[in-house]
Amino acid sequence: QMVETQFVLSFVHRFLEHRGATTYFAFCYPFSYTECQEMLAQLDGRFQECRHMSPSSPLDSVYYHRELLCHSLDKLRVDLLTVTSCHGMLEKREPRLDKLFPDTTTPRPRRFAGKRVFFLSSRVHPGETPSSFVFNGFLDFILREEDPRAQMLRRMFVFKLIPMLNPDGVVRGHYRTDSRGVNLNRQYLNPDAELHPAVYGAKAVLLYHHVHSRVLPGSPDWRAYVSPLGTSSLSARSSNRCGGGGAPSPEAALSELEKANNLRNAPGAWPAGTCFGPSRERRLPEAPAPGGKDQAAWILPSSHAAERRQEERRPPAPLPETILPRDSGLAYYVDLHGHASKRGCFMYGNSFSDENDQV
Repeated sequence: QMVETQFVLSFVHRFLEHRGATTYFAFCYPFSYTECQEMLAQLDGRFQECRHMSPSSPLDSVYYHRELLCHSLDKLRVDLLTVTSCHGMLEKREPRLDKLFPDTTTPRPRRFAGKRVFFLSSRVHPGETPSSFVFNGFLDFILREEDPRAQMLRRMFVFKLIPMLNPDGVVRGHYRTDSRGVNLNRQYLNPDAELHPAVYGAKAVLLYHHVHSRVLPGSPDWRAYVSPLGTSSLSARSSNRCGGGGAPSPEAALSELEKANNLRNAPGAWPAGTCFGPSRERRLPEAPAPGGKDQAAWILPSSHAAERRQEERRPPAPLPETILPRDSGLAYYVDLHGHASKRGCFMYGNSFSDENDQV
């Protein structure tokens, strides 16, 4: 029935007469933390050769990387997945961020030139299980090796995916809160690394890519790339296979990345007054110099002295608030939820006064 615009569902259940039996009632079709970990373990096996990929790998290969972002308060895994193609792959890897990525045996994923980041997360409200089914459907789609839509999206973006932001609430059967009764979706303004590790980690990753994944002038447009081995701009067969089929043709002396970097280094590809190599970070013209050395410390690597020395040789990165939205390295940020009374699929987005901006 409807009571004050809310749906009320009533039912009668006769309990089993066996002593000690446990009966579970699910608010919606469940998707558990254990099922999520089993799904990710299967993907690890399916894409295990991705660990050995390099800038010389076939460009339309699926690049899949799973890592431990942090542990929850109940010591459960908060996983971060990286999915893209090998277009723009660089030798260097992303840095370790402060208080995150505790598993030092797993390297950080590669960095990619000319690609912005698409960030997708779900289950910050653990009882909203439809978010997991939408997440899993998207993950299945973006990992399809031969779907031309997925291939094009992997060329265009680096996908950063967090399947469960609140694993503690999922395991405990909570609807909106973590193990301390806190609604993590209200903690983004000032997350605490000790109290809200998953939100702290998600925000740190977002801010890092906002600054460091910007597409610089003269970057290659991977959407327009045509394979030197075929007439089609999208490969017709999967390239995530071990063994033959991936050998470059003899005339392809330069890799596509090298050609792209040569184009980026050509005269006129960079605005006047900028002095840096194609893999270095560019300070935006309107960005004021950071006031103090530690002002942007929250997005700089903290682990190794060598990494830090390497960072210090670069031009200083701009402060996040000085980067305009159109210049951000973050192309999209989608957080998946569910709803107790709305039906079908719907979106909440930023509110703009101008109708055209809203569209």
